[in-house]
Amino acid sequence: MYFDKKDSAKFNYGNDTKEILAHLIQRFIGANPEIPYIPIVDFPSQQPYTEDGWCMVSFDQVSQNLALGEKAVATTYVPSENARNIQLQIVCVGPTQVYINGEHVFTSLPHQENRRMKNSLSLSLNKGWNQLTIITEKTPLGCGIELRNEAPQWDPTHFYQKSDYFLPVLGFQLQRLTDISEQELFNEQACQLIKDVVESSKEEQYLIKLDIPWNCQQFIYSGGGTLQYSDGTPIVNGQLAQTKTEGQWLNLTYIGKQLSKDLEKFQWFEQCSAVNWIYCGPVNAKKIFDSDFSVVQEDACGEAIYWKAPLKDAHIRLARNSSLFAHWTYWMGVTLYGFFEASEYFSEERWKNYSLHSVEQIVKHDTYGQWDKENYHYPLINTQFYWLRELDDCGSFGSLLLESLHYEKDKRVFPIAQRIANFMEKRTLRQPDGAFFRENDTMWVDDLYMSVPFLVRYWEISQNEIYLTDAINQMVFFRKRFFIEENQLMSHIYDTRFKQANVLPWSRGNGWVLFSLSELLNKLPATHERRAELLAFYNEFSAGIIAQQDTNGLWHQLLDDKETYYESSSTAMFICALSRGIQKGYLSEELLEKSQQSVMKAWEGLAEYCIDKNGNLYGVCRGSGFSFSREYYHGLGWLLNDAHGTGIVALAGVEYERMKKTMNRKSGVN
Repeated sequence: MYFDKKDSAKFNYGNDTKEILAHLIQRFIGANPEIPYIPIVDFPSQQPYTEDGWCMVSFDQVSQNLALGEKAVATTYVPSENARNIQLQIVCVGPTQVYINGEHVFTSLPHQENRRMKNSLSLSLNKGWNQLTIITEKTPLGCGIELRNEAPQWDPTHFYQKSDYFLPVLGFQLQRLTDISEQELFNEQACQLIKDVVESSKEEQYLIKLDIPWNCQQFIYSGGGTLQYSDGTPIVNGQLAQTKTEGQWLNLTYIGKQLSKDLEKFQWFEQCSAVNWIYCGPVNAKKIFDSDFSVVQEDACGEAIYWKAPLKDAHIRLARNSSLFAHWTYWMGVTLYGFFEASEYFSEERWKNYSLHSVEQIVKHDTYGQWDKENYHYPLINTQFYWLRELDDCGSFGSLLLESLHYEKDKRVFPIAQRIANFMEKRTLRQPDGAFFRENDTMWVDDLYMSVPFLVRYWEISQNEIYLTDAINQMVFFRKRFFIEENQLMSHIYDTRFKQANVLPWSRGNGWVLFSLSELLNKLPATHERRAELLAFYNEFSAGIIAQQDTNGLWHQLLDDKETYYESSSTAMFICALSRGIQKGYLSEELLEKSQQSVMKAWEGLAEYCIDKNGNLYGVCRGSGFSFSREYYHGLGWLLNDAHGTGIVALAGVEYERMKKTMNRKSGVN
């Protein structure tokens, strides 16, 4: 039991599915509010990132004063929205020690130095800002480190400086170790930022954004250059002017030579607040400007440019400030799909709007995201999509984008979908028969959901049969390699080097397969020549899944191992897939009644054992790696309210209600 039965959703809301889902979905939305991407300050010439997510920390600015064998210290901060563990990798040039919040966690050994190894760092983060301190020694190879998250596409870690600046600042504070005392080593110190003077030899046009102080609506400007509102209305020098906006930023255009000097003559009315600003330019004066952060601007030569801070070598970039809202990951693709379906079935506009706003923020910033990737190599927004090396980087959320077109037609979705389709058809690794596989010579059943739902939806909008054929083929290719005939379940992993499956039926992996198969069947024309082949697979696989269901309606983390915990995300996927078979006639007569009973028990089990009265979801297996050892899956623990489960449980509730309607209609009950 994850909690007392009297705290369960079933005990408190009975069989009121809408009420259960309302608490589940609203809890998620409350924990992940609609926060825009935020501007941050980066110094890419000092600590650049590679496209593989490595932050290259060179001590050049201090090491020139270091003798061989002398040490330097780098201090940075890792923010975290909750207490959690993260896995980093570090490449050491010389002997290196690492501390997190003053606690020693790593000392390099000789074989781990000289840039020979990627060394693992396990860090326990507190909620808030966590101080990461790295001490390293200068050797004839230099002085520096390389640092990244172990899963740079899924859990991007960025490193910040403590600063009094009005925007967050990326980077490391570098010092000679001899310049700080032992007592000062772990003290918090604000970094010293060097102002830059923005000026030009001739009159130029700049876009500027001024950070509006709280509750301030008026200002006075008396500089030498010309200031205009973004609509071109001039601001009269020396006269009180209105901000004309309720947002955070006052967007203005400046025409002149001495931007920095002239903005010293800008003052917020009846405020002692500092005048904080960023700028873009010089810009092409012939263009009509949109100062939104999603827009990459253009200079006089037609080159793409973006915002800067008036600090030496400082660039403005966009970053997420909400852990899951407007965040491109495969699990959020499933989550928002469930919210869309629940919103439509239960007529809840707020759930639809939340999902649409998340999608809209992502597609609106796609041009910026591509520009950021090109210029800085490792974007701070939607990192997984711009990583784009495996199917789970794009397929699930790509399918969600196409699904969103049923709720709002956004033409910006189509070029993104086309890039994903091109990636799947032309760049994804394939076996000789065309089966998808990964860079590490493995196939994962997860990748059926990371490909098939997108491919079949893209077929719908493109009417190109190649995508439907590919979706069908992948199902057949994966069944051939993964299906365990003895218990009619699917292995989790297939090693393409040894041509061997791991013969371990991980629960969510099996959920991905059966759910994806139902997605394909829902779209497949009734007269398609390969429909019977897919229905046969659906039925034999469904029989194997039903046989593993526990008496309380749930399925275990390993389907064939009752010693493992009850896993909620897979249970939800099985509810979805079986309910669809009942509604749409995919099941044989022999399986129909068993499936109905299975779904009824499964939803009751989720409501009683996995969802509490506050909408918290228990028993969601954490994101998985893989192994050929059963012990690995035994040790793969569950997380509370993990996004791998929330949306699919919402969709399960919808499909459960649809199934009941179908059953009532067939039995003549209104």
